[in-house]
Parts: sequence; structure tokens; C-alpha cells
Amino acid sequence: MSDTGTTRDDRDAPAPGEVTKQEGLAELERRRAAALAMGGEERLAARAAAGRLNARERVALLVDPGSFVELGMLAHSDREEVGERAPADAVVTGVGTVEGRKVCVIATDASVLAGTTGRVGSRKQGQIMSLAGRKGYPLVMLGDANGGRLPDLLGSDFAAAAGGDEGEHFLGLRVTEDRIPRITAILGNAYGDPTLWAGSSDLVVMAEGCSIALSGPSLVGASTGAETTHEQLGGPAVTVRETGMVTRLEPTEEAVMQTIRRYLGYLPSNATREPPSVPPVAPATPSEELLTIVPDRGRRGYDVRRVLDAVLDGDSFLELHPEHARSVVVGLGRVQGRPVGVVANQPKFRGGVLDAPAAVKVHRLVDLCTGFGLPLVFLQDMPGVMIGEESERLAVGQKLIGLYTAVARSPVPKVTVILRKAFGFGYMALGGPSMGTDYVVAWPNAEIGFMAADNAVHVVHHRRLQAARAEGGQEAARALAAELEREMHSAFAPWRAASQSFLHDVIRPQDTRQAVIDGLFVGTGYR
Repeated sequence: MSDTGTTRDDRDAPAPGEVTKQEGLAELERRRAAALAMGGEERLAARAAAGRLNARERVALLVDPGSFVELGMLAHSDREEVGERAPADAVVTGVGTVEGRKVCVIATDASVLAGTTGRVGSRKQGQIMSLAGRKGYPLVMLGDANGGRLPDLLGSDFAAAAGGDEGEHFLGLRVTEDRIPRITAILGNAYGDPTLWAGSSDLVVMAEGCSIALSGPSLVGASTGAETTHEQLGGPAVTVRETGMVTRLEPTEEAVMQTIRRYLGYLPSNATREPPSVPPVAPATPSEELLTIVPDRGRRGYDVRRVLDAVLDGDSFLELHPEHARSVVVGLGRVQGRPVGVVANQPKFRGGVLDAPAAVKVHRLVDLCTGFGLPLVFLQDMPGVMIGEESERLAVGQKLIGLYTAVARSPVPKVTVILRKAFGFGYMALGGPSMGTDYVVAWPNAEIGFMAADNAVHVVHHRRLQAARAEGGQEAARALAAELEREMHSAFAPWRAASQSFLHDVIRPQDTRQAVIDGLFVGTGYR
């Protein structure tokens, strides 16, 4: 007993209104349990029955086991009538690791108010995006949401969710000090925020059966009177094949996470770091097979991916946009363990022509490699640029200049191998000698020129062919055209370009991988 007549236990007791540790711990456990319960057993069971994972299961698939530190678990809606009925305010955010490297993660929780974005949830997103930008962590956003939450975002102050006078934080773009990899996964019918995430991302991966658009069918119908479906509005036919907004379509959510983890393995955590290398692996296809993979006849199709199998490290190629603008193949691969960006004409589709969508597709890869310091490897079998009314409607000239400028200004090592042909402006835009390319080589049977020989003959010798047709008929004109084409083919051989040092070398086809290795050696400088 103390001098005042009170016991020590009395002095330690909380004052009126204060909470004991035990009471505080009990409240903490209750709130944590509510957050972890997400939308409740019934909604989670319904999602599982439909083959959909919940937000925390998705995060667990993405990051290394036991590495995730959640931020804002105890947050909930700031509307009094909703409050804790929106646990975590429908979004899980935090930091984990992928192959030991830190990543920031956002995962919308579609079991809570359909994954809609409220004010608190928007603040959580902005906080984690800003953290990623300030600290130089890659940002992965897992989208399965139904747009902005109403009535939360009604009123003239709705834009406060994106930032106030301190500046934008909605996408974390203002505070990003150095470029970071930004990745969006579409794992449901995702409207609103995920579309904006995708527009700011380097990689967008979607699981089958999902869609992505600015607004869903119901709002589109109410606003425009047009009837549409999830599939018609933002399914794979639109976003994967037509627009290319989605980089890859995967069969399952598990496959989506595997692709994201693999993609991150090619890139540094931010633009100030070196791209990560791994031990080299021998190509899957022996180099000698290049002699038979590529036909001698210039207009004969083949799959250029078979060439990549003989040039890149085995099983290292991750193709980007494989179902969009298929006349070119682009992606990330490795040469002697070093990450590289790869661009190749694809003669299997439209002869490998460079059209407007293909130019944009290549431009995206060039921008990615320039931003993160990955070398660019161009494998040309270039018939030229697509011309005609449709090309003009697609602003092909504008798209070409965008690509041309990006390649010309890119400071990364650039290596070009001309496999079979390289014609016109496409030849220059895809790493031709005039683009500051560090190493340009050609196969000995390659043809290089302003346009293909058959087209050139009809343009240059139009009057001679017309006269031959008038004097000797169609057969005489065809014979003359064939003779003139042979002369053209001779002029297009690589020897003249090599003699004037427009080509650094002419190589044997089976030495293509070594030429790429040599080019990377030449092009990798000390600054």
C-alpha cells in the first residue's frame, strides 16, 4: 500500500474511458479478422465456385512465400453507413518480394462492394503507388473491379481522391523519380481504375474470360443507349487482338502470375539499376539449322520464331503482343544470360510487312528497352512498309516517324541482322545503319534496296514493258520483266553496301548468334 492509501494495482488501473491492453488486443483481433474475412464466406465461396481467386490468394501467388507486408489492412469506407462493411475498403495493398526483389502490390477485392473504388481505397492506391515511385520498386496492380463507387465519388470534390494541392498521387506518376516497371493484371470484368492502370503499364496480362474497359456495359447503356456485353466491350477480340492494349492473354490466373514473375526477371527494379543477368544457356536449335529454316525464295513464308530459337538462349524468349499486329514478333529474351529486346519481321503473316499497328507494337518495345537499358536486337526480313488507303486511315506515316524517332534516339546497344531482305523506309526504321545502330550485318543472300525487285522493275521500266507488250504481247513483256528482275536482284546483293561500309560485315547464316554476341560487345560502352 502506498502513502496515499491506494494499492499499486489501483494506480495501474486505466482511468475512466481508457482501454486496457487486453481490451485493445481483443479489438485489434476483431478488426483484423473482419479485414481478412473480406466480403464474407458466402461471397468468397461464390467466387471460388466460379473459378476466381480472392485478392489475398492472388497476392500470395504473386510474391515469394511469407514476404508480403500489408499496408492499410484496417482501413475501411469513410461513409458512416458503410464503414466496416467495406473491409480494407475493397483493396489490398503492400510490399512483398519476387525472386528476392521488392515489389509494391495493389489487388482490388471484388468480394467487397464489387471491388469498387471509394475515397479511402483510392487513398491506399495512391499511397502504394507513390511509395513505389519514391523508392524505385516495381508496381504490380491486380485488377478485378467495377469502377468508381457511388455515391462516394459524387460531388464537386470527387477529384480529391486523385490528389489535392500537394499534387497527383492517383497513379503515382508525379512522384516517380526514375522509371519503374509497371504491370497490370486483369482478373475479372475490370472497369474504371484498372483501365487507367493498364494505360500507364509496361505489361498488361489478362486471364481468359475477363474484360477491361473504362466503363461497364450497364453504364455504357445508360449513357449512350448502346447495348453491349463484357466480351464485346473489352474482351480479348478487342483488347488483345485489335488494339493491343492487353499484352498477353493467359489461360488461368496462375499462368498470369507466372508471366508477371517471369517478366520482372528481365527488368531492373528501376531505371537506375542494371538489368539482371543469369547464367547463359545454349540455344534450343543448333545454328546450322538456320540454313534450312529460312527459304531462299524471298516471298516464301516461314516462322521467324524458329530463327529466334537458334539465336537466343534456350527457353528465354517471352513474346509480347503475340496475337496483335502479327507481321512482327517482339519480346524479351537473353543472349549469354543478358536480357535483350527482340524485334523480328514475321514472314508467316502478311509477309512480315511493317504496317501501322506493327510500327506501334515495335515502338512500345523500343520505349521499354530504352527506359530500362536493355539492348535491342533486330532480325530483318523486311518487305517494306504497308501502303494503301487502309494504311493512310491508320496514319501509317505518323506511326512510322514515331518509331523512327524512338529507334534513332535510343542510346542502348543496337544490333541488326538482315536475314533475307530489307526494303524501303522499314529497313531504316528497324535498326538500319542510319539509326546509330552499333552493328549491322547481313546474310550473303540478303537483298537490300528501296523496294522489292519485281515492284522496282514495273516502276522504273514501265515504258519498256509497255512497248514490249505492244510489240510481242504479254509473253514478251513477262520475259523482259524477268530479265530486268535478275539485274535488279544483282544490284540488291549486300556486297555493294558492305564495300562502302554501310554494313559492318556479311556473315554465314549459322554465325547469326555469334554476330549478335559480337554486336552486343561492340555496342556496350562505358557510358
